[in-house]
Amino acid sequence: MARYELHSHVFVDESKVGGYYVVASAVATGDVNRVRKAVRSLALPGQKRIHFTDERDDRRKKLLKEFSALDLVANVYVARGLRDKEARPLCLVALARDVAASGADHLCVEKDESSYAHDKKIIGQALQSSESGPRYDFPRAQKSHCSGCPTPWRGAIRSVATGRGWPLRWWLTWWS
Repeated sequence: MARYELHSHVFVDESKVGGYYVVASAVATGDVNRVRKAVRSLALPGQKRIHFTDERDDRRKKLLKEFSALDLVANVYVARGLRDKEARPLCLVALARDVAASGADHLCVEKDESSYAHDKKIIGQALQSSESGPRYDFPRAQKSHCSGCPTPWRGAIRSVATGRGWPLRWWLTWWS
C-alpha cells in the first residue's frame, strides 16, 4: 500500500508510456502554496503549465532536480498489458483506497472529459467504505486551483518506464 502523509493534498497525473501509469504526489496541507509557487516559478515566460513532452532533455533534467528539492513523495500505480479503459480504473481504485487509508484530506485528479463521469463514479465508490475519506475534485487543467501544483510527472514516469531511474522516493504498485 502506498502511503501519504496525514492531512496531505494528493495531486494526480497519468501517462501511457510503456504501460498505464498514475502518479500521485503528496503535499502537506501547510506546504501547498509554497510548492505551487515553486512549481509555477519553473514555467518559462508565456508557458501556462509545465508538460514534459514539450520540454528539451536539458530542461527536463533541471525540472526533475528542482522537483527533487521540494522533498515530495510520489507514488506510482502501474498497469501493464491492459487497455487504458481497464487499467485506469484499477489504478484509480488503488489510489483512492490508499489516499483514504492514509488520512489525506484532498485528492485532486486533473479532469479528462472523456473519462470524467466514469472516474468520478470509480473514485466515489472506492471512497464509500471510508469513514472520513478525502474531499476530491476534478479541475480542468487550465482553470484548476491545482494548476501549478506538482503534477507534471510525465517525464518522471517516462524515466521509470525506460529504466532511467528517478531521484524521489517512490512506492510502486504494479499490475502486469
